[in-house]
Amino acid sequence: MPTKVVLGLLYFLVFMTGACIGSFYNVITIRVPLKESFVKGRSHCMECGHQLTAFDLVPFFSYVFLCGKCRYCKTKISIRYPLMELIGGLSALFSVHRLGFTLEALLVFYIISVLITLSVIDQQTMEIPDQFHIAILVAVVASFFMGPKISFFSRLAGFFIISIPMLIIANLTGGGFGGGDIKLMAVAGALLGWKATLCAFMVGIFSASFYCIYILLYALIRVVQKKVPSFKEGMTAAMKMPFAFGPYLSFGIVVAYLYSDTLISFYLGMFSL
Repeated sequence: MPTKVVLGLLYFLVFMTGACIGSFYNVITIRVPLKESFVKGRSHCMECGHQLTAFDLVPFFSYVFLCGKCRYCKTKISIRYPLMELIGGLSALFSVHRLGFTLEALLVFYIISVLITLSVIDQQTMEIPDQFHIAILVAVVASFFMGPKISFFSRLAGFFIISIPMLIIANLTGGGFGGGDIKLMAVAGALLGWKATLCAFMVGIFSASFYCIYILLYALIRVVQKKVPSFKEGMTAAMKMPFAFGPYLSFGIVVAYLYSDTLISFYLGMFSL
């Protein structure tokens, strides 16, 4: 069999495996906020409660064959389900494409999976459950054997270098950062080392700035639509909108894990350092 065909089949298997795990993302993001076990119990329709069979759970295909509806009660299935399966599949493909068929690719896919699920939950609930911090600590342990060589002291410094300033700011301002965000940067620091942790935080801040632009546009639109009398009041209303920082920090962590050396070199090169 031609090499390209074999490689194509391998990538297809990687994608489908990731899509199946992406289906598990849905289970986690639904059950964890409800304080339900995501390990025990069969998958069921959230509307009628009917247990789902293997035919109902095939990534993408079940959604298409069932026309996006529950087979039992005909309730419309949220597009979120196939979307999360797609994200899982693409994450697996990306990990293998970036690192090959290696144990580190498996580790990166695991890290991405944890960060995706915690990001969705943070967006829904404005909280990051401690289970996810523990899950990243598992990745920290695994990274000693599968990941890049990072010294213990760099990891130790990474644990504190961002989390402590975040904690101080949170205490001084009575907010600013949530406890879940602080813990996330602490365990991420142990995973990345201090240099990459700084990079992760900066990427997270930069990506979050796009949300700030959205807030400005939201305020302007409300003024134009005459829903508020002034831009200042529009901004006041916009600033009260809930903001989850976890997804942006998660994006920064993934970028820093894979590209921190390149980004740091580029940054230093700008100043000829």
